[in-house]
Amino acid sequence: MVTPVVVGSGSQHLFFWNVSANVGAKSPNRPDDVQLVQLGYACAAYDTFYDAALRATFASVIPGGPYFGQENEPLTRAIRAHEKQRGGSQDGHVSVPNSLTNASYDGGAHTFLIVSLNYQLRRQLPGNFPRLDKHPRCPPLIRAAVNAACS
Repeated sequence: MVTPVVVGSGSQHLFFWNVSANVGAKSPNRPDDVQLVQLGYACAAYDTFYDAALRATFASVIPGGPYFGQENEPLTRAIRAHEKQRGGSQDGHVSVPNSLTNASYDGGAHTFLIVSLNYQLRRQLPGNFPRLDKHPRCPPLIRAAVNAACS
């Protein structure tokens, strides 16, 4: 189940949406986790930090679309292309961080992909994040998770 996570201390807090299981090739691919990752990549398609080819790969991901973890699917291609662009782990999936208080899996050089995807979600929803349900392409399972977390 997609879960809200608040990290920080004192007056410094940061909100994240986290997956409950890995998403991608050879992964559990729980439907709500998949939809969160799909929405993150749909948002990343608008970030000019990425080159046009990578943005096009991200744009091919349809939030709420079916996903089976196959290599030829748009979400797997987006994950692999994102990993290649960033360097670091090239395992073909968005991993569950063991702790978002340490968003890096290798001592600081690379953050978990879910951290990058949260950044994209935050950028696309200025003034509304963490309310992903306010995004026009928010898929149904994410809408339900947000409503459950915010009620």
